[in-house]
Amino acid sequence: MLHVSGEAIPGAQDAVSRLRDAGHSLRFVTNNSTRPRAQLAEELRDLGFDVPDVELQTTALTAARELAGKRVLALVMAGVVPDLDGIELVGDGADAVLIGGCDETVEPNQVFSYMNLARAFAEIQLGADLYCLHKNRWWQTSRGPLLDAGAFVAGLEYATGVEATVLGKPSPAYFAAALDALHAEPALTWLVGDDVESDLRGAQMFGMRTALVRTGKFRPDTLERLDLRPDVVLSSISDFPDWLERSL
Repeated sequence: MLHVSGEAIPGAQDAVSRLRDAGHSLRFVTNNSTRPRAQLAEELRDLGFDVPDVELQTTALTAARELAGKRVLALVMAGVVPDLDGIELVGDGADAVLIGGCDETVEPNQVFSYMNLARAFAEIQLGADLYCLHKNRWWQTSRGPLLDAGAFVAGLEYATGVEATVLGKPSPAYFAAALDALHAEPALTWLVGDDVESDLRGAQMFGMRTALVRTGKFRPDTLERLDLRPDVVLSSISDFPDWLERSL
């Protein structure tokens, strides 16, 4: 919604600044599960966004709270390990298996190798709970859509018969954490996003208002396939401040 592969959506920085200047409280809720929050926030600032670390909500920090004190077999990118503080990372005898997301490097080849997925399968068979930072099927890059780790989560669910607990979007708990941080009521809060499943569906289930933007994961046939109705469809987040001002 704000950028694709490190290239900011035109006008997105100004939109964020205008919303902040108008007095709106902001929370940046991401399913990115490849880098720690501090790095993600710094990358956004490098692109010209006014985003303090505390306003960025990540799945790894949610996992750290949810799985604190547990023995966890974590198939995640090395970059998010610093945000998993308080979790005991193990290779066997796990209380839980945690599946992270993919990035554009070669690291997913190692993290989601057959040996590692087979180890995760065995731990679940022995009683470990299954968690995932998100269950995204794919994500948008400058090279086009790339397969995400939701495919591996679905494979483990199929093989074990165990349903994964999703810690990120569209989990209602993830949206609840954002609203708690904002001290906001769902009906008075907007979710602006480009992903119907992860962004809009979860937000609407929680009672939030939604704006779908035609950038990032949006495709020309998205509106034809929609089985839900966003409150508004906009070309990009750059149009949202003006639209919101007119609608108030």
